Amino acid sequence: MWRGQARRRRLRWDLRIAVDFLPDLGGDRSTLELGRLDEFVVRALARLSADRRSPRRRPPAADRYDARMVFIVRPPGPAFHAAISTHPDRHLIDVSQVQAQHAAFCAALEDAGLSLLRLPEEPDLPDATFVSDTLIALAPVLPDRLPTVVVARPAVASRRPEVDSVLRATLDCLPAGVRLVPVEDPGTLEGGDVVIFGDRIAIGLSARINVLGARVLADASRSLGYRPFLCPVTDRLHLATAVTAVAPDTLIGTAAGFASLDAAGPDAAPPREVRRLLLPDDELLGANVLALGGHAFLASGNPTAARLLRETGLGVHELELDEFALADGGPTCLVNVLP
Repeated sequence: MWRGQARRRRLRWDLRIAVDFLPDLGGDRSTLELGRLDEFVVRALARLSADRRSPRRRPPAADRYDARMVFIVRPPGPAFHAAISTHPDRHLIDVSQVQAQHAAFCAALEDAGLSLLRLPEEPDLPDATFVSDTLIALAPVLPDRLPTVVVARPAVASRRPEVDSVLRATLDCLPAGVRLVPVEDPGTLEGGDVVIFGDRIAIGLSARINVLGARVLADASRSLGYRPFLCPVTDRLHLATAVTAVAPDTLIGTAAGFASLDAAGPDAAPPREVRRLLLPDDELLGANVLALGGHAFLASGNPTAARLLRETGLGVHELELDEFALADGGPTCLVNVLP
């Protein structure tokens, strides 16, 4: 019996190959007569083999981002000194210095040609500058789908009032009819645990996001054509603390960051498909990279990260962000990207 099943699987595979390559090989579906099937399968396999031997061509980084994309930012307010943090030196946060660093960060984004939507500060919300945690706006992979906004629910109750203003600004920017998917109690979700690369979405299971919240995002993303992967995070605040995407097929991170991805299964970030820029553990801050429009923004003091990013062809911007590091933050935390 197993031989018959194997033959049927092989026939289905042969048909799939032939149909996929018919337009390129000068045929149409009427060509799929039994007498000519083998001919087209052989030619299709030859095309596949040639493609695999040729270097994969990646589009220039600048072509991977639409000029209509909007980047939401919000300056830190006077309460930033009370931001939630596990950093041993968090008591040394200087609010005036962090505000100056945020202004320089935004200026660097605008100098790179990015269109910023600046929200007013929230004087009573210490963590409100970390706008990435409030929602995840997903551009569809599949055709004829509208963007979907997954409305986050931060794990710490004091952060939940941050969400509303970012959501209202988002709805003003996205087309009518955009689908809203809220994470409801007892689910928790924060954008810092989400890394999107190509059609993959890595979702960290950390102290800030639970399985219920992760499944809401996974289901919403799957309906748009993404492949979601749930990745355990046990030794740091968020998944993006130790691994981020710099291109649809390129990630940068530490060994711990990549270990979280690998724990989600062999298809989460297979080395044959996803390039890994590996950093030493003492450059953890360099693993959090905001890569947009052919530019990479990262905290200064991470020479290995800067070198590897330059080698990929990105324009590298090393910025003073040490005050944000005292609050467990990095460049990706400070921007919410709208497709």
